[in-house]
Amino acid sequence: MCYLEHITIMKKLLLIFTALLSIFVLSAQPKVDSLLRVCQNSSEKQKAPIYLELSFNTRRDSAKSNSYSRTAYQLAEKYHLLSDQAKAMYYLGETSYYSRDYAIAIPYYEKAIPLYEQARDTFNMTNCLNSIGLCYHYMFQGEKAIFQFIDGLKLNEHNKEYTAELISNIAMAHSRMNNNRDAIENYRKALLINISIKDSASIAVNYNGLGDVFTNMNRTDSAIVNFNKALHIFIQTKRNDRQAIALANLATSYTNYPDSLNKAISYLNRAWIIFRELGWNHFEPEIRQGLGDVLFKQGKYAEALDAYSKSLELTKEFNRGFALMKSSYQKLSAACEKSGDYKTALKYHILFAQYADSLDQKDKYEQLVNLEKQYDTEKKENEIIRLQAKQDLTDIELRTNKQLKLLGFLTASLLLILVAFMFIKYLDKIKSNHLLEEKNRQIEKSEQELRILNASKNKFFSIIAHDLKNPLHNVMGFSYLLSKDYDRFTEVERRKFAVDIYQSTNNIFRLLQNLLEWSGAQTGRLKFSPADIEFQQVLDNSLSVLRVLAEQKNILIKTELCPDLKVYADPLMIETVLRNLINNAIKFTPEGGLIEITATKNDGRAFVSVIDSGIGVSDEDVQNLFRIDSKVKRKGTNNEDGSGLGLILCKEFVEKNNGSIWAESTPGQGSSFIFTIPSKAIASMQ
Repeated sequence: MCYLEHITIMKKLLLIFTALLSIFVLSAQPKVDSLLRVCQNSSEKQKAPIYLELSFNTRRDSAKSNSYSRTAYQLAEKYHLLSDQAKAMYYLGETSYYSRDYAIAIPYYEKAIPLYEQARDTFNMTNCLNSIGLCYHYMFQGEKAIFQFIDGLKLNEHNKEYTAELISNIAMAHSRMNNNRDAIENYRKALLINISIKDSASIAVNYNGLGDVFTNMNRTDSAIVNFNKALHIFIQTKRNDRQAIALANLATSYTNYPDSLNKAISYLNRAWIIFRELGWNHFEPEIRQGLGDVLFKQGKYAEALDAYSKSLELTKEFNRGFALMKSSYQKLSAACEKSGDYKTALKYHILFAQYADSLDQKDKYEQLVNLEKQYDTEKKENEIIRLQAKQDLTDIELRTNKQLKLLGFLTASLLLILVAFMFIKYLDKIKSNHLLEEKNRQIEKSEQELRILNASKNKFFSIIAHDLKNPLHNVMGFSYLLSKDYDRFTEVERRKFAVDIYQSTNNIFRLLQNLLEWSGAQTGRLKFSPADIEFQQVLDNSLSVLRVLAEQKNILIKTELCPDLKVYADPLMIETVLRNLINNAIKFTPEGGLIEITATKNDGRAFVSVIDSGIGVSDEDVQNLFRIDSKVKRKGTNNEDGSGLGLILCKEFVEKNNGSIWAESTPGQGSSFIFTIPSKAIASMQ
C-alpha cells in the first residue's frame, strides 16, 4: 500500500473512530517506538506513566522492563505520584514472577501494597496479595499462600470473578498440602461462582483442580471425569497452555489402568508437543516421570529407571520443588527394587522419607481451618456494613458519573487526535527513510558499475598499449632484418625469424579475436544461439588449431569424454572457452608435459575439466583469475605473452550459457580449470 493511501485511510479512520471513541481507547496499545517519541517530547513529570507503559510493553525482556519500572518509580517519587509509584513496584514484582524468581518478586509486591492503600486502590492491593500468595504456593509454602489469598478476599468481596479466583487458589494450596476435603470444598465453591458468571476458562480450571484432588485421593475414575471436562473447555476456549496441563493429568490417571497405557503415552506426547511450542520446558520433569510410570507398569524397569532419573535431574535443574523431588525418589526406589538393586532402592527410599517428613503440614493445617472460619464470620459482618454504605455511595456516584464521562470523552478525543497526528508523522518519516534507502542503493549500484567500467577501460588500454604492441614490435623487427639483410643470414636464422614472426602474428590474431569477442559481449552485439550440440565436435574444432602449438612444445594432449555427450549451449562460445583454456594450458606447461581434457555428466549438467602439469598458480592469484580489475598476468614457460583477457571472456561465455567456472591449482604441480554447462535444455535458459 502506497504512502498516499495510508494518509487517506488514516483520515477516514479518524472520522470513524471519533464516533466509536470508547471502543478505540480501550483497544489501542501504543508501540514502544511511539512511546519513546512521546517520552522525548514530554516534561519530566509526564514521563512516569510513559515509562510504565514502556515497562509493560517490554515485559518479555526482563532487564529492559525493570529498567523502565525503576526510572518510572524515581520520577513518580520525585513528583509525589502515588499511583505510579505503586504500579512501578507492582511491575517489578510481575517481571520477577514471570521469570519464576518468586523470592525476589515478593518484596516488590509487599512494597506496592501500602502505596496502593494510600491511593485507596483496593483492587490492586488484592492483585498484590494474590500474586504474593501464588509466589508462596510455587515456593511450597502453602500456609503462607493461603494467608495472602484470604487477605485478598477480605479486600475484594464485591467482585465475583476475583472472589472465585482467590477461592480457587485457596483450593489449589490445600490440594498441594494434601488437605483434600478442604480443597474439594473450595474448588466446588469457586465452580458455583464461575458457573453463575459464565466464566468458561475458570470453570475449566476448577474442574482440572478437582481432578488433581481426586488423583491425590486415588479416586482415578472421578479424576478422569473432571480432567476430561476441563480438557473439553480448554479446547473450546483455545487455551493451549491449560490444554497441555489437562492432557498431562489425564495421562497420569490412565497409567493406573493396564489396558490404557497406550492412551497415557498418547496424551503425554500431545502435552509435550504443546509445552515445547509454548517454551515451557520446565514441565519436562512431569512428562519424563509419566513416561517412567508407563514403562514401570509395562515391566520395563531399566527403562523406567532411566526416565525417573532424567525426571529427577530436570527437577533439580528447573528447581521444581519438594513435591516432585519426593515423588521422583519414591518412584526411583520402586524401580530399583524391581530391578533387584536393593541397596540403591534403600538409598532412594530414605531420601523419599526425608522429603515426606519435611512436607508434613498437619499442625499448620488446623491453624488455617480456624483462620478460614474466622474469615467467614467477618465476611457476614462486613456484608451488613457494606450494604449500609452502598446506598450512600449510589447517590454520589450518579452525580459524578455524567461529569466523569464527559471529561473522559474529551480527554480521549484529544488523545485520539494526538495519536492520529503522530501516526501521520510516523508515515512521513517511513516514506523519507524509504526514499533515502532507495537513493543509497542507486548510488551504490552506480559506483559498482563505474568501477567495473573503469576496470574494463584500463584492461582495454593495457592490452592495446602493451600486449598488442609487443608482438607487433617483434613482427616489425624481424621483418625489417629480413628485408634489409636477407642474404646476410643463414637459412637456419631466416627459418627462426619466420617462426618468431608466425608466433607473434598468431598471438596478435588470438588477442584480436578475444578482443572482438569480448567487445561484442560487452556491447550486446554478440548473438547468443544455444542448441543441442555434440561436445566431441566442439572439442575437435578447438583442438584442430591448437595441436600444432602443443606439438612444438612436445606436449601430449589426452581426452576422456562421456560417450555421446551432448550439451545445450552456443557452440561458438563454448569453442572459444575451450580454445582459451587449452591455449593457456599449453602456454604454462613446460616441454614434454601433459594436458588432460575430461567431460562427464551429472544431474543434467556437463562438467568439463582442462588439467595441465604446468607451473601452477598461487592461492592468492587463483581468487583473481576471472576478475576484470585484477592484475594477474604471467609469461608462459617459453616466454609466451598473455593479456589475461581470455579467462575473463571464458567466465562471461560460461555464465551466458547458464554455467559456472572455477580454477584449482597447486604451485609447481599444475592447474585444473573446470566449467559446467547444461547437458540438456532447461526452462530458465534465456
